[in-house]
Amino acid sequence: MSLQNAPYAFSSSYDSALRRSPESWRVQADYTAQGSNRATFIAFFDDKPIGIAALYRLEDQADVGEVLQVWVSPEYRGARVAWDLMDVIFKWASENNFHKVVAGVTRLNTRALRFYTKYGFSVIEESSPKDSESVSLVKEIKQGEFY
Repeated sequence: MSLQNAPYAFSSSYDSALRRSPESWRVQADYTAQGSNRATFIAFFDDKPIGIAALYRLEDQADVGEVLQVWVSPEYRGARVAWDLMDVIFKWASENNFHKVVAGVTRLNTRALRFYTKYGFSVIEESSPKDSESVSLVKEIKQGEFY
């Protein structure tokens, strides 16, 4: 539903997701369910998934994670769902030796940009032109902040 509802918020498309094999989905789910390099969190209300967020450790920067797949069902936007998902992401990141988290947001997704900056992310100075399609953000993890 998230890829259909907000395709601009993801790097993959609904069609490409449909083409993936069940095995590839299992491998991704298993890889994010164990270890300290990736984690995916899903928010539920009455057993219905209403939000998702994932954090993947960057291969070339072991103490940096990239937040991905952040989505909240339209009827729950504006509630605390996204905030709670970020709290869980940052708590997990802190427990797993991440020191900062980066996010990429489509420039036209002003609601997401407002959310990230309100949560404490800062826009990274970009070397690309201002009309680029995405904005990069970063938030450092302060010792003990998310325990």
